[in-house]
Parts: sequence; C-alpha cells; structure tokens
Amino acid sequence: MNWKKAAAMVLAAGVSLSLAACSGAGGKVSADSNGLLPVKIGYTAPGAGYSDLYVAADDGIFAKHGLKVELVQLHDSSQLVAGLSSNSVQIGVGVAGDSASAILKGADLKYVAMSEPHYNLEMWASPENKSVKDLKGKKVAITSPGSESDYGLTDLLRANGLQRSDVTAVFVKSVPAEVSALESGAVSAILTQPPNGTQSREKGAVRLAELSNLDFPLGAYTVQSRYLQNNREVLKRFYAAEADSLQYLRSHERETETAIKKHTGVDSDSLAKYAYDFFVRVWAQTPVVDANLIKQAFTEAAQKAGSTPPADVSKYIDNTLAATP
Repeated sequence: MNWKKAAAMVLAAGVSLSLAACSGAGGKVSADSNGLLPVKIGYTAPGAGYSDLYVAADDGIFAKHGLKVELVQLHDSSQLVAGLSSNSVQIGVGVAGDSASAILKGADLKYVAMSEPHYNLEMWASPENKSVKDLKGKKVAITSPGSESDYGLTDLLRANGLQRSDVTAVFVKSVPAEVSALESGAVSAILTQPPNGTQSREKGAVRLAELSNLDFPLGAYTVQSRYLQNNREVLKRFYAAEADSLQYLRSHERETETAIKKHTGVDSDSLAKYAYDFFVRVWAQTPVVDANLIKQAFTEAAQKAGSTPPADVSKYIDNTLAATP
C-alpha cells in the first residue's frame, strides 16, 4: 500500500469518527462499572463562585447522587456554547446572556438550574481613585466580551451616573491578567470575583464597589435540548446534587474555604474566608431557574444583537427536574 492510499484511508477513518461523534452528541449515556452516570460540566472562570461544583466534586456529593463528574474549566465565556454544541461538555454554567445570545441565533438550549442570581463581582482600583466616578476617562480591565464583567461594568457605571463610553474597557482574557494590569498601572481598575482580584489589596489597591446587591442571571446551567430529552435521569441527579451542594456550602464553611483555595490557586486562609463571606450573600438557596432573570438575559442579549427578545421565555426553561417520578 503506497503512502497516498494509506493517508486517504486514515483521513476517511477520521471523518467517519468525527461524524459518529457528532451524531452521538446528546445521545443517551450509560452507567460505568460502578453504576455511576458520567457527565462533564464546563465552567468559565477559576473563581469561588463555582464552589457549588468544587465541593460537590471534592466532598462526594456528586458521587452520592450516582454521578461521575468531570469539571472542565473553559478559557472564557465564549467557549461555553461551543463546548455544549461539540459535546465536549454536557452541562455548561456561566452567564445566562451567553446562552440567550446563542438561542437567539438558533441554538437549541435549555436552562435547567441556577446557582447565583446576583453579580459576584468587586471593583478594585489604584488608591488615587476614591469612587467609581473617579474612573471617568480611565481604563478598566475586564476579561472578555459577553462575560459577567462586561455586563457588570456597564451596570456599575450606570448605577453611578456614568455611561460605558466614560471609561475605556480593556479586554485581557483572564483574571490573573486583570490583576497584573492593575498592579503594573496599565489600568486604573478591575472587575473580578473574590478571592482572585481581592489579592490586589496586598499591593495597595482599594475596593471601590461590590455588585452583589445587583440582580444578574449568573450561575445559569444550560444543556442541549436533545441531551435533556435523552438523559433526563442524569440531569435529575445533577439537580438533586446541586440542591444538596447549595445547602452544604452554608453549613460547611471550612470545607468550602479549603475547596476555594484548591480550585482558585489562592493560598491565603484570610482570602478564602473573605471569598466565602462574600459568596454566602450571592449563592442561591435552591437551583430553581428564575424566569425573570432569564427574561433579563434575553433582553440584554437582544439589545446587543439589535434584535427583539422573545415575549415568553418559559419554553427555554425546565424547572421540573426536582419533581418526583
């Protein structure tokens, strides 16, 4: 067999495998040898806000509910829908507006749970800034377009009588890059979730604001509709585990702080406690999807796209996973 023929056979085999993988996306999954149902959950930032996932994985909550979960950290919010579409993750969690934008473009997605109905951000700034209004004409670092910090910057400025055009937003892709930009003086302020951005206080930064008092559709768990249809048992177990985890966070402070340090890369006990105390005010009591917040997500997504939001968002929400069979 010559090399051209062999290469053609390899290429054909690769195409066949790719097609098979695509046709299997969202198909019914089977339990492993231990009776656990496998699922990959994608999340979009290494922040303490995802402690519901961290403790569920580390402290056996997922396993208790018969799930074998792999947590997949995506590089930024733009990869969330792509991960779901490619089936590289089966459940994605992040800003509800990302999924809403995809749905407006034709993606067939459903919201199945929500862990954070408020912004989980703080603004840290160089010490010459005494208020948010002092940032007019200056640069603020945020992660990426469509991210929580992107929406949060607009809402925070508006709440302080400023417009988005009053500052220059600098997209730097990651939280560590935000912190570095502030420490180097390249920007005057950053928007991050604790504890990662909070560590900038050790270099003299001051906290100008926190956004936990502002409603925002965050911690929105989405799936492909086909996956929901074919793997309802997986998602019912996930929902039950998520409900347990949200309660566990409140009654297991030490374990949660240990998980925060492990998964965010922050070694400081004081920063971990700071983050825990902050997020206790942010985490939802139950995973029920708030239809009003999803409507907000569609409204904001439509404004960005110059389109019209759906009048009824209920068809994009499944709040029945907690129901008994």
